[in-house]
Amino acid sequence: MNSKRIIGIVLIVIGVVMFIFSNTISNQVAEGRGKISSAQKKVDTGNTLFSLTPESQQVGKMLTDSAQEKIDEGSVKADYYESMASSLKIGGIVAFIIGVGFVFLGRKRSR
Repeated sequence: MNSKRIIGIVLIVIGVVMFIFSNTISNQVAEGRGKISSAQKKVDTGNTLFSLTPESQQVGKMLTDSAQEKIDEGSVKADYYESMASSLKIGGIVAFIIGVGFVFLGRKRSR
């Protein structure tokens, strides 16, 4: 087996692994976004309950600020991992295509 075919097979395997890993990350991000959405609804409900007077708004803000900060941090992390998953998916597809190209080019030249 020539070196181009070996490189092609390695690239195909790497591409498939990257694609599978990106799907796993995407599923985890979707699950996390669901939890973030649920938490945001609870914070919004709390803010609504305390929005009757300016004094109660301040109390509500004090109670929900730390939760809102955690929600915002979670959203930033989810965005980061979503971007990483997209990059892995694209890289996996590219590696797979290049690997297939190497395997087929290796066959044509060896015949």
